[in-house]
Amino acid sequence: MRPDITLVHPLFIAKDPVERRLMTPYFPLGLMYLAAVLRERGYRVELFDCTFRQDYTEFEDYMRRKRPPVVGITSLITIRRHALILAEIAHHYGATVILGGPDPTGLPERYLGYRGSHGEFPVDIVVFDEGELTIRELADHLFGRAGAPRDLREIPGLRLRGANGQVIATAPRPLINDLDTLPFPARDLVEMEDYRRAWRKAHGYWPLSIINTRGCPYACTWCQKAVFGRTHRTRSPANSAEEMRHLKEVYQPDFLRVVDDITGVNPKWVLQWRDEVLARDAVIPFECLTRVNLASEAMLSALKEIGCRRIYFGAESGSQKVLNAMKKGTKVQQIYEATARCKRLGIETYFFMMVGYPGEELEDLEQSVRLLRETLPDRFSTTIAYPLPGTPFYEQVRDRLMFDSEWNIDWDYTAQNRLLFRREKYDTRFYRWVIRWFQKEWEDARLRAGWQPSFLRRARIRIGLWIARRMVRLLARWPSRPLVRFHPAEGR
Repeated sequence: MRPDITLVHPLFIAKDPVERRLMTPYFPLGLMYLAAVLRERGYRVELFDCTFRQDYTEFEDYMRRKRPPVVGITSLITIRRHALILAEIAHHYGATVILGGPDPTGLPERYLGYRGSHGEFPVDIVVFDEGELTIRELADHLFGRAGAPRDLREIPGLRLRGANGQVIATAPRPLINDLDTLPFPARDLVEMEDYRRAWRKAHGYWPLSIINTRGCPYACTWCQKAVFGRTHRTRSPANSAEEMRHLKEVYQPDFLRVVDDITGVNPKWVLQWRDEVLARDAVIPFECLTRVNLASEAMLSALKEIGCRRIYFGAESGSQKVLNAMKKGTKVQQIYEATARCKRLGIETYFFMMVGYPGEELEDLEQSVRLLRETLPDRFSTTIAYPLPGTPFYEQVRDRLMFDSEWNIDWDYTAQNRLLFRREKYDTRFYRWVIRWFQKEWEDARLRAGWQPSFLRRARIRIGLWIARRMVRLLARWPSRPLVRFHPAEGR
């Protein structure tokens, strides 16, 4: 049967060497929410998930066979190129093409102004910010339902292309205050077995994702808050626990990823969530992300009671000067304290570290090394700071960005950004050695803490540390062309 609306997830593992190496494919949770809302409205919805597809030809074959009149595509900066190519295919087969997600919200002109290979504009509409209410109202308009707005410009939350190419913004869409009114995501639209097979083959277990809150009230200068904004809205603890019970009974996942920007902004909510989960026998081992300034003993204990195995912290730097420049709102001492609490409770820690933020010097990097050696997180990853559109960091360095193309299609895959950025000092080579240096310092600290790998592994770590230390100090003094290519850390 021909669908009314097809929603498209444009991440191709086959086209992304980093994703193939990590093999941690995550479900398109945002599209599943949109699908659930549309189905509740009576629309026939299909989800075309590119995760395990090989090429664009599969989507072209789908469009040739099904010809859905409306196609909605989500996009991040890292998959913008794929999203635009898929939009062009959908446009070729006569669909009204809608784009949404963080990158279209941050830069709607990049999508509405993009011309395809035949000089046409494949993207018709951008859904701005949170999409559930907007897509429902937009669908009613496109399908001519009674009571729907007659003019697109009457629908809040859109960006449209004017006659002379300028972007037209409709009224802002109010955020959804009562998240319990949303149906559970339409997970049945995804081939769950493909994900289960991939995860278990690569990691020995398979997870599902859940989101309990929307938005983050903090103001880190490099963080793009497109879609959910700097608010903080929560589902009721009972609503979340009921979804966990449903997942446990229907899908039996081995693990759960809580994909909130921040867990624990409201500590009382976490305690209530624990009670609701325990009351429903809905405990599933899980991981979540929080901030070191929120990681109290009481909150961490409550999370542990309902299965928390791992917590991600945006530590970023061991330098207070750098944290202040980022407007991180945390203290280095809080990183030490939060890590110590997790270790006492038996919760694994994962640090996100960042290097290359403006104003950072070698002394600041040495403080980050000290942090890694002394806290010894179970795992960590390091990213070179990269300016996302719509962030204070982006505006701070905007005059030093160097674009490769008119429409700035900067990413070939999720860790290969071709965006260049002029700096006062230090180049890509320096920062890549810094990342190796961090890794070897951490591995050496683990050796000193009692880790017993093979003799060959120990020798490689110590030789690698000796080389990395010297290369970083050499390159810190070496005259260089101050250009940096960016890539995100794993899991960012």
